[in-house]
Amino acid sequence: MTSCWSGVAVKESNGTSSPQMSDADSIQNSLFGEDVVSLSAETAGLFSINNSNNYRYLPQLITVGWQLDEIGNEGWNRGNTEFLFSGMYAPVIHGPNPWFTGGLFGPRYNFIQEGWPVVPYLESRVGFMFTNATGAPNSQGQDFCFSFTVGAGVRIPVMQQLSVNLGVLYQHISNGGLSEPEHQNVGLDSIGPTLSVTWAF
Repeated sequence: MTSCWSGVAVKESNGTSSPQMSDADSIQNSLFGEDVVSLSAETAGLFSINNSNNYRYLPQLITVGWQLDEIGNEGWNRGNTEFLFSGMYAPVIHGPNPWFTGGLFGPRYNFIQEGWPVVPYLESRVGFMFTNATGAPNSQGQDFCFSFTVGAGVRIPVMQQLSVNLGVLYQHISNGGLSEPEHQNVGLDSIGPTLSVTWAF
């Protein structure tokens, strides 16, 4: 409805306004969406499980993330899917091998809830590893190995393009029996915390 005052038409408010987007939702919309590409620097500390060598190593990963779709679904599984491509170098601080290095790739699902200050995620990656196999008992039987990881954590948006990730990572490394029967293949299973910083483009 309009009224006139001094010959000027003035539109009166009807008492309603368009919904305002929260700061958390605004940042989510800048970090998540189809074809959003991100670059992450990640560090982890992994500890072997049931291995007599008591491996402790420190994976350092550079990861490119490519989001495959827009935010979709409703309820607890509202979110989107991301594909990760990672290069890894891991100095071994305890164990017979001096280092591991290789590449990993796989999907991550981001659980994006409206108004939440954090975004939980689940991920899994597969790939290959190289190491300097020493032939020590309960270690890798050759230099070339396969690997897969399973991870979970939360992504904490800091600003429109920057976020910090806190999580936990499980990694398996073995050569799939390629070194046998000449050299025993003993899979290495490890778990530990991760910390990363991500920039979205």
